Formats: sequence, structure tokens, C-alpha cells
Amino acid sequence: QPLFTFVGGGLKSFNDTHRPMADVIPPKAEWINQAAAQVDPAANTVTLADGSTVAYDYLVVAAGIELNFAGVKGLEAAIGKNGVASNYSPQYVQNTYEFLQNVRQGNALFTMPATPVKCAGAPQKIAYLADELFRAKGIRNQVDVNYYTALGKIFAIDKYADAMNAVAKSRDISVNLFHDLVAVDGPAKQATFKILGSGPRAGESVTVPYEFLHVTPPMKPYDFIKRSALANAAGFVDVNQHTLQHSKFSNVYALGDCSSLPTSKTAAAAAAQSRVLKHNLLAQIKGSSVPALEYDGYTSCPLVTGKHKLVLAEFSGYTGTPQETFFFNQANEHAFSYWLTADVLPAVYWNSMLKGTWNGPSAIRKVANPTSAN
Repeated sequence: QPLFTFVGGGLKSFNDTHRPMADVIPPKAEWINQAAAQVDPAANTVTLADGSTVAYDYLVVAAGIELNFAGVKGLEAAIGKNGVASNYSPQYVQNTYEFLQNVRQGNALFTMPATPVKCAGAPQKIAYLADELFRAKGIRNQVDVNYYTALGKIFAIDKYADAMNAVAKSRDISVNLFHDLVAVDGPAKQATFKILGSGPRAGESVTVPYEFLHVTPPMKPYDFIKRSALANAAGFVDVNQHTLQHSKFSNVYALGDCSSLPTSKTAAAAAAQSRVLKHNLLAQIKGSSVPALEYDGYTSCPLVTGKHKLVLAEFSGYTGTPQETFFFNQANEHAFSYWLTADVLPAVYWNSMLKGTWNGPSAIRKVANPTSAN
């Protein structure tokens, strides 16, 4: 999925983004080819979609987060046609580049919802690639590029927010804060936003015509988690933010997008979390008294801004402090950061992360940026 932005921007093939599940499951793991339908942590059981039950001694929940296209009125009927696409879905990601190529004039809209999302930088990344595409085709003066976010900032961390605001300004991309997409009228090619926040127009709705609309759908916890005793009030698996162990059921752990960890939901975060979870779970299984490892909230968002240009945001979601791996200022657009994200990290994903041997760049950081100079 981290490559989907590149697919939507016409820079990578969709074939580069997927492999058969059977090819990537560890050889010593048993693949139960059924979805989880219910979890009963008091009984230590998981009920599957076919009604069968699996008992467990220890449970690791890494279910991800569910795309909720139904959360926007009219979106399910419009997406995949009517100029509406989304890089978040394998079903619609290829529509993005197809529909962008059809644009000749009018408004190109890009949205970010109010809910938690995975890879919170992706909603704006495709706007920069679209801008570049329109310029290459010589039609940028006929197309208005507009980014609508339900949030109050273009990016959560100030250092990178300043950088992205500068990029958007230099590309003449309009950034509209506190605008939450609530409805899409595909046949009429209109998008309706509700204005959030506490400003004088809060609560109002505004309808905008579009020629192209890239939607980041609202997202939500899976129902089998939300309905279980594992969930917190928001529906995510309620774990200790440092040890990743469940707050109530000591034999349950969670990581990634389904967890309650208060940091950005990214593959980089999951990789760093996996090291902590593995250590702490194995120590519990073995009855070891070694100190628990603690996760510090590390996450990363590679913000691609064009062909061979990328801002590599790395930070702790817990403290808001940048945690950059390299000695240069990663808030600046760099060709090296682009190459790393587009060509190196996919190989790391397939050959290391899925095999449990990639735990994030902390070891590299000690060598490449030992003084944390930036």
C-alpha cells in the first residue's frame, strides 16, 4: 500500500504492489484462510467467519483499519467513475491516473477526513503529483488544484507543516482547513463539505464543482474489534502505548492501525512496534524477567512532492519531536529521499519487513545522524 500513491501518480505499476498471500506467509505459520468475526478475550477464543472457533494462549491483533466509503453520502455510487478515485483502495487506485489524464480544465479536489486514517500524508501527496502532471501537459493554468482537509493543519508536526505549506504555496495549491467531505454527487460532479472548527462559518456546508476528485475515505475500526472487550471507547484495541500489551488482558498484544497507540498509523510505525511487541511477547511466553522494551511513538511519512522529490517526515507521535534518520534536513525536498522511498523501501518491505527482520531505522540513525543535528 505505501506504493499506491506512486501508482495513482503514474510512477509505478500496480503489479509492483501485490503478491499472493501464500508466498509471503512464514513457512512455519499455519494460514487459517478465514476472516475473524468475533473475539472473546475472557475465553481466549476467536470465532471465524465460517462459525468455527480457534482457541489461543496468546493473541496478537494486527488487523489494520477499515475503509468506510459509506461514511460519505453518495461516494459508493460515484467512486470508480464520475472522475472520482482513491489511492487508498486497490479497486480504485488505478482510476486515479486514468482520470487525471482526462482532466483538461476545472477543479481538481483532494480530500482528508476527520477520522483517524492510515498514512495521513497520502491525501496531499497525490495533489502534488497531479499538479506536476498538469504542468507537464501545459494545462495547469486551466486547472485549479484544491486540497480540503478536515483538520486544522496541513500536517500534524510543525516542522513538516511549514515545509508542506511552502510547497503548496509554491505550486499554487489551495489549502482549505476544517473542510470535511460529507457528500458526493457523481452525475453532477459536485462535492459537499461541512466546515468544522470554531470559526464564524463552522457548521455551514459548501458545495464545490469538480472535474477530478480524489477521496481519502473515512476510516474506522473493524466491527469484530469494536464489539469486543478488547476495544477502547473509540473501538481500537486498548493497549499500553509503550509495551503494546493490552490494558486488561495480559496475553493480548496489538500493533499497527488497529491499535490505540496515539501516533500516526503508518507502515514505519508498525515496523518499529514489531520489535517491541516481539521482545515483550517472547519474554512473557518464556517467563523471562528481562525488562520490557518500550515503543517511543516513532513513525514516518514520506511526503512525495513530485518525480524525484520528497519530504521525509520522521517523528514521534507521542512527543511531536522529529526523529530524522539522516544528517540533512529531511523537511527539504530531496531526490535521495524519493529514491529511498520509491525503490529501496519496497525491497525492504518484501524481503525484510514481512520476514520480521526490519524493525525500523533506529540502528541506521545512530550512524547516519548520531548527533540528531536536525
